[in-house]
Amino acid sequence: MASRSREVTSLNSWTTNIASTRAWKMSCDIHVPFAISSETLDQANFVLVNIQDDNGLVGVGEASPFPTLTGDNINGVLPVAEEILDHLKEMTPIAALRYLRTIREETFTSSPSAYVGVEMALWDLYGKQLGIPLAGIWGGRMYDKVTTDITMPIMTPNTVADFWALYKDHGFEVIKIKVSGHVSDDLDMIEALFKVVSRSTQVTLDGNQGYRLDDAKSLLARLAELGTVPLFFEQPLPADDWDGLKNLQDSTGIPVCLDETIITPEDAIRAVREKTAGMINLKIMKSGIEETSRIISVARSAGIALMIGGMLESEIAMGCSLQLACGFGGIQHFDLDTPFFLKKFVCSDSPWHANSATLVRPSGPGLGLSLAT
Repeated sequence: MASRSREVTSLNSWTTNIASTRAWKMSCDIHVPFAISSETLDQANFVLVNIQDDNGLVGVGEASPFPTLTGDNINGVLPVAEEILDHLKEMTPIAALRYLRTIREETFTSSPSAYVGVEMALWDLYGKQLGIPLAGIWGGRMYDKVTTDITMPIMTPNTVADFWALYKDHGFEVIKIKVSGHVSDDLDMIEALFKVVSRSTQVTLDGNQGYRLDDAKSLLARLAELGTVPLFFEQPLPADDWDGLKNLQDSTGIPVCLDETIITPEDAIRAVREKTAGMINLKIMKSGIEETSRIISVARSAGIALMIGGMLESEIAMGCSLQLACGFGGIQHFDLDTPFFLKKFVCSDSPWHANSATLVRPSGPGLGLSLAT
């Protein structure tokens, strides 16, 4: 690893070199448990990364593992992040990013979240060195704002009203409903939601691989009887059930959004070839920033719709996805809501501080965000 580090150091030396690095754990309490079909998180746990250059500019990144989705956990992220950072001293951000690509495969095996946290901090530092928002580097379209949905985790029907009370004034027009794979329980939860929101409210469903094909069809049929047609059904079936996912979309007419199924550009190419997806959910924490940009290119070339989301992330990682979305454009659905779940903000200011579904992209260089002191 060290020999490759020296080899890449000389590349793109016109920007300022990295002088120091730091990574540390952070936890935040959340308003409600973040429950999906496979796991429940009772607090947000992530590793923050700082990379400082010789001029004192600091790039910030975040590694946010969701164990059943990313395959790593908070205790494993920190040592991997520190190991990567140890090899970046005296490199420029671009040289460090090139080096990072050479260790991607082995690092993703150990901790994809750690890789992404370092990658994010390097891009943030690079943007700050250039004085350009990352949206101007990634795609360059520089859209000013997007509108996000709000996610309702799996919960008992009698807690739905309290959940909605937290967010009813934020102006959300779409609610993403996490479902468990148990048709009757999910119907009871959805019915409880429609007791506190208008029946015309737009919803999406997210199964996180928890459903079987017949049960997924049954849920959609029962919802149709109640007058509810979701915009799409995100990852209802196991990630490797390519035939079942295509069957569900073809037989019901409800677009299937692939999340856990699509990790790499090669996965996206397969989805295009087999006509499996009506939509692909982009997540930098599962794929990495540069790989996500390649997935965008594949989907666009095939006319597949895109959404962008994340794990249980703070404003740092969500802000990175916001910059990516505003840079590339052409994304149809935004699920950038998890900072709203945190009881305290990590940054001194951010789009989420406004408590609004409309997220205005920070105009400052890099991520445009600073950690709260």
